[in-house]
Amino acid sequence: MTYTGRTLGIGLMNGKPFAFYLLCSRSFPNRKAVIKGNAAYIINQTETDNPYVSYPVVRTNEMYAVVTNGLHTDFISQALVWEKPRKALVHVLDAMDYERDAYNTPRIAGIIERGSERGWLGFAGRDEFWVRSLRLKEGKAFVTATYNVDGFVELGLNGFSSAGELALEVLKLPLEHKVMAFGVTEAENRWAVEMSGGPF
Repeated sequence: MTYTGRTLGIGLMNGKPFAFYLLCSRSFPNRKAVIKGNAAYIINQTETDNPYVSYPVVRTNEMYAVVTNGLHTDFISQALVWEKPRKALVHVLDAMDYERDAYNTPRIAGIIERGSERGWLGFAGRDEFWVRSLRLKEGKAFVTATYNVDGFVELGLNGFSSAGELALEVLKLPLEHKVMAFGVTEAENRWAVEMSGGPF
């Protein structure tokens, strides 16, 4: 198995966009998820001075769903009020850059749009920066991660009919140190956000 750290993907299932986030962690596996209103959060349960292990992981508005591995979730969501998704990713990721922790952890982000077959991925690492606008493919996900993924890869997923089922499918991926997963799907008149967790 491979360790990818924080991992996210965007894709299309049954003609509707979806996104997911998979938390894999060696150093801080003791965390919990909180879903409240139009946002989801990962909260660390271990005493630490590390400022990067608790953060908003999903935020949605009427048109967009944003999934990331850090505080840039909220800034990207705010930027979408006045900017298109690609520019929102470029501006926020460039401004915040990679995390200043012991591993120089990259910031990753994904955006999906209601009723659209387009999605966006972004990556800000110490030595690499990119933002891509992508045409989503039925039954597939474009996936990026903080470690051991070169750019992004295309991944096939089994069918699912809810955000919770998507989260369960993501937890079946053959990756190391899985902690929890979030699924985001387009439901009637809203976004649906659900999570599923270990132990594994």
